[in-house]
Amino acid sequence: MSTTKNILITGGSGFLGPMLAAKLLNDPSYHVVLTDLQAPPQPAGVSDTASLERVAADLTSTSDIDHLLSTRPSWHAIFIFHGIMSVGCEENLDLSTKVNLGATQSLLKAISSLSSKPRIVYASTQAVYGPPYTTNGTITDDTPATPVGVYGTHKLIMEAHINDLNRRGLIDAFAVRLPTVTVRPGAPSRSAAAWISGIVREPMAGLECSIPIEDRSARQVICSPRVMIENFVRVMNAPSDSMPAHIRAIYMPGISVTLGDMYAAFEEVCGKERLHLLKTEKVPEYERLLNSWPQTSDFGNARRIGLVFDESCSQVFREYVNGLKK
Repeated sequence: MSTTKNILITGGSGFLGPMLAAKLLNDPSYHVVLTDLQAPPQPAGVSDTASLERVAADLTSTSDIDHLLSTRPSWHAIFIFHGIMSVGCEENLDLSTKVNLGATQSLLKAISSLSSKPRIVYASTQAVYGPPYTTNGTITDDTPATPVGVYGTHKLIMEAHINDLNRRGLIDAFAVRLPTVTVRPGAPSRSAAAWISGIVREPMAGLECSIPIEDRSARQVICSPRVMIENFVRVMNAPSDSMPAHIRAIYMPGISVTLGDMYAAFEEVCGKERLHLLKTEKVPEYERLLNSWPQTSDFGNARRIGLVFDESCSQVFREYVNGLKK
């Protein structure tokens, strides 16, 4: 007799949550609960909704958290994806404190009180890294986290909290530091890296994309949605002892590409005739944040756990463009 594996995904109206839900729902052993401030829409590609629930919940409310966790008798895994993005955090410190810190801490406290301990996968960010380390060589597992933005700082605070709760045996968790996932469909996010999706998405829709940096040698670490979703599942299933109990952060696999690489991949995949839709409009605050993020990494923990990697910028862009034809 099979046992249903209940999965909770917060930030269920966002980018990655619905994609993860769609992948998990291909397996009949999973039951997925998607939650956000308003009940999330049905994920694309999901036709059979018998194993899907879409629940409205305000995670700044402890009563909403308690109600949410009570919707299933037990949880196999909980993916914590909700939050305010990088530019939004800089513009509204109080909101980031309330949502990225307060709501997440309250959710973790409630999870720690459950009778069984689900695997927690907490979405952190590569923005926990910063200068001088991000501009002075390859990021390794020993590189200190030195964020220079509110978003990265608040994510790092929660990572430390997760490390301590995990060390004490109150939760079973990993914190996954996401590179820039591209190409993101839909409207641009409130991230300094939103243009890395826009550089393909907008021209393919006949629209202009503003690129806030002009240095073609500037590097960013990116990955495709397909690879990120696959790696979420692998982290969900990773042995708890695959990392020390008090060190739970994994820099998720990405590839290092320059702005010049992006232009070359764009021309190859999207066509030279669309190059005129790419406009350079420098935004100093975006440039400051982007330049503070990692340029290269050896992804030691990710490799040891058996996570997968993209092949090239062209492949990442082509996956999105091919998806438009379906």
